Amino acid sequence: MRKCVLLLMVLGLLPLIPSCGSGAPGPSADAPELFQAVPSDALGAGYFSRLDHALERMTDSTSILRTIDFGRLARSKAVVALCDVSSIVPLVAIEAGKASPDTSAAAAALLALADSARVPCLHFTIGEHNIVLLSPSETVITVAGRHLLSGSSILDAPDFDKVSEVLPGGDVIVYRNRGAHKLFGNRIDAGLRASVIPFLRDASEWMIVSDGSIVTVQPDAEKYFSNFCSSLPAAPSKFGDVLPEGTMFYIDVPVSGTEEFRDAYELWLDARVALESYNARLSRLGKACGKDPRIWEKELDVREVAVADYPFGKVNFLRVKNKESNKGVTVNPWTGYVRALYGDAFNPADSCVMRSGNWIISGSRKALDSLSFNAAASRDWPAKAKAVAGLPAERLVWNKDNIINLWHSNR
Repeated sequence: MRKCVLLLMVLGLLPLIPSCGSGAPGPSADAPELFQAVPSDALGAGYFSRLDHALERMTDSTSILRTIDFGRLARSKAVVALCDVSSIVPLVAIEAGKASPDTSAAAAALLALADSARVPCLHFTIGEHNIVLLSPSETVITVAGRHLLSGSSILDAPDFDKVSEVLPGGDVIVYRNRGAHKLFGNRIDAGLRASVIPFLRDASEWMIVSDGSIVTVQPDAEKYFSNFCSSLPAAPSKFGDVLPEGTMFYIDVPVSGTEEFRDAYELWLDARVALESYNARLSRLGKACGKDPRIWEKELDVREVAVADYPFGKVNFLRVKNKESNKGVTVNPWTGYVRALYGDAFNPADSCVMRSGNWIISGSRKALDSLSFNAAASRDWPAKAKAVAGLPAERLVWNKDNIINLWHSNR
């Protein structure tokens, strides 16, 4: 897809996903109580059953917060919020015992440790629990205190009620995608940043990362990529049969029906005020090559669109209805059609083309002449999906339940 959101998820989020579970735990009845300590404008928040896990996952190894000896509170429930105060600064909220005189000693001891380490801190009560807040930033602590006094939190943020409805039990991280440029900017190659980050902001309002899965949450607005992708049924995926040997990165989009896919894709482009320029691009290409790309797509009856980056180049793949034998590499009469139809993610130099059964494969002559398929890839390939993307050892699969699961080759 255009500036495909899965590209960011693979490159930016794989280091953040804790396990290779096959799916997220079932939804919890309520958002964890500690979310009440997260300011309403935070760009992200992670809830963990243990503070030591929270610090390891959500703070830099050089953070002053990781120098404090939390003692038995290292095993307490905690939330780490990602607050935007010109830069992203963590706020840690720790559950420190029941809010009664005989159990406040743990909170008092932690406050004393934080004070001696010159770490800004605050004590508060939420429900029946003592809560200790710590941050490297005095500003963040001040903002958090104001939110707590006013009774506002991330639970009041726009559409967070939809997050709460699908929030799984167990450890979980929630990201607000409008802050993608700050949250993920340093995790993405500079060459990709300008195209991927803006798209992610429109892909969904929130992302929930938990137990090897990603769930997207967004209002019922047609401009969101997640709504577009969610509206399509999962379709058979055969890309594992032709995945190039040595592939470093790939995107695969199975298509359940060409007309259904086309209608949904163009509805999404129209909602993003991008359909007019899209149509103009297709029109120019059709006049130059002698056939409207959409007619070309319909005649082929496209069933799957994919792209792979491997050591000899970048190659597009189209799985179509009719099978043909391989007649070798020839000049591509439809240069640029795949990219124009399906977006900038499918952008190799495609001056040449070859056939392999139901697959039309396009790229440079060097890339096609050197192409060999990874026979082992198809053994654990998903039978159906809405979209698939991956690196050599990890794969994200957007399944029929609208959950994006992480698969590890070393599971």
